[in-house]
Amino acid sequence: MEYEELKSGITTHLNNAAEDFFMVGYFLRQISENALFVEDGYKSIWEFAKGEYGLSTSSASRFMAINARFSIDGGEHMAEKYIGMGVSKLQEMLGLPDEELEKITKETTVREIRAMKKKQEEPLSFFGLPKTVRPEGSLLTTPGCGGGKYDCFSCSRECGIRQEERYCRTATLGNPFPCSQLNSEEWKRRIRFSMYKDECQLLHQELAPVRAGDGEPDPCCLYCEHKTCFNRCDVAKKKDDGERKAQEAARRQEEREREAERPEPTEKDIVAFYKWAGFKTSDQIKAEALKRRYRNAGGGGGRELKDYQGSARGIRINHKKELTWVQIVKRLTEYQEKERQAEEAAAARFTPEEKAPEIIDADFREVEEPKSDREKKELLKEKEPEFITAFYKNLYSGEKETIKTKKPADITKMLKKEHGESYDSGNDGNGLLWNCYPDKICFSLSGLGAALQITWGKYTTKLLQILEEHSEIETDPEAVEVQDEPKNDPAQEAAVTGDERGETGEPEEETKSENQEGEIVEQDPEHYEPFDVWMLLKDHEKDLQAYRDAGMPDNLMQKQRILTDALQLLYNSVKEADEDD
Repeated sequence: MEYEELKSGITTHLNNAAEDFFMVGYFLRQISENALFVEDGYKSIWEFAKGEYGLSTSSASRFMAINARFSIDGGEHMAEKYIGMGVSKLQEMLGLPDEELEKITKETTVREIRAMKKKQEEPLSFFGLPKTVRPEGSLLTTPGCGGGKYDCFSCSRECGIRQEERYCRTATLGNPFPCSQLNSEEWKRRIRFSMYKDECQLLHQELAPVRAGDGEPDPCCLYCEHKTCFNRCDVAKKKDDGERKAQEAARRQEEREREAERPEPTEKDIVAFYKWAGFKTSDQIKAEALKRRYRNAGGGGGRELKDYQGSARGIRINHKKELTWVQIVKRLTEYQEKERQAEEAAAARFTPEEKAPEIIDADFREVEEPKSDREKKELLKEKEPEFITAFYKNLYSGEKETIKTKKPADITKMLKKEHGESYDSGNDGNGLLWNCYPDKICFSLSGLGAALQITWGKYTTKLLQILEEHSEIETDPEAVEVQDEPKNDPAQEAAVTGDERGETGEPEEETKSENQEGEIVEQDPEHYEPFDVWMLLKDHEKDLQAYRDAGMPDNLMQKQRILTDALQLLYNSVKEADEDD
């Protein structure tokens, strides 16, 4: 049909019997499907229907839908069973499914069709039941479904007719509040990324415990064993926190009870710690200083101090009851005061002339105790020749043979190798002590509390000067006794042969540091030996292994590995250079 014929047909049927609206719908469909309305300048079928015939969008849409639904193959002829039905019936029938349309006859009223339509459109609950409808004036108002069989406030199922949120399990009926997880879009978004999503009771309600009575699942975060899940509700987290606090309180109570059963530290325990820590009657014992020093320390101290363990709160001695830092200071100062009084009482028994000296020099002569650090240094400096001589007298005869060559470089090298690198130590039996290091020797007097440090180069220079001025030292009876020792001593044999120690007799580079008077310049304080590098290397290797055991981050592991490898290369280099020298 042509466009003008279609338009004329619409006008004719609109003015004729009411049943002709079916044909109006057909003509509108044809114009819409072929976009013929653009010939009159309309943009849509709805503008065309309104502009040409005054039809609203809803009316035009309804006519077109009736034609499409009740025609034969979508054409201009209505199916026979629908002929004679008015527009009111047909437009109500549009919302019914095909199986319901089969029940419609010409005798079916519009009211009956609407009832069928309403029943069909009403959504059902998860259980396939309609929502509960209470009669007017009923005292029961609880929303649910199935005529009161299920209540919304206790139901956790996904439902299209939910009228009230599910209550939290901990909520009382007098003060109810909803579950924060169910029907929460934010929770649903977050739970998708949870490592426990496959074990969540709220997502998989078959995993939840069932409720007594109706046997329905009752999922709740309170029942979930995964207490580390970051999607747990606030109620469950609060309960977990309360349980942790209760457990911590119980643990602390057990510790307090065990602590109360421990015995108090005895006077013997306090004295053991006092002596092990090296306190003196002149020291000021402070709680803060003790805490800084021993808060992270522990172990066995030796002698009467079998064990001690420090903490931020205090210190435990010999497995006894822990004392706070204030308490231990009080006990220590009490014993310190007793010591001071005992010293004063002992001193009072002598006249100034009778008082025993507290320091004995290298030749067992009484020395008045110096009162200041400056006086101590002056005393040590004054006795420096005696110290140098005393150490010389304790050398092996083979070592003395090397000294007789009067070659400073060879002597210095020998002393470093035989005493410095082995960290030798000793005493002369009369109160003089010495400790050797790779670069120096330290002398001290028993009880003085100060030490004299001399580099090996300076020691060699001063020793040669003393031997030149006092040749009798070389023939000292003690020295002769040493020289008469058997020749099977390794040091003597090495001194005789000279080759067994690799001594070439060539002067060392150290002679370059001698000045014109033969004095050797003080060594650089930043100077280090292979042993120093080796000790530092071992510390870093231990740290690297500790990092591995603790699973430290990769960047820290890499940094520690670089430092360890660098120290290994430095040690190899320094060691090779030292061997070449």
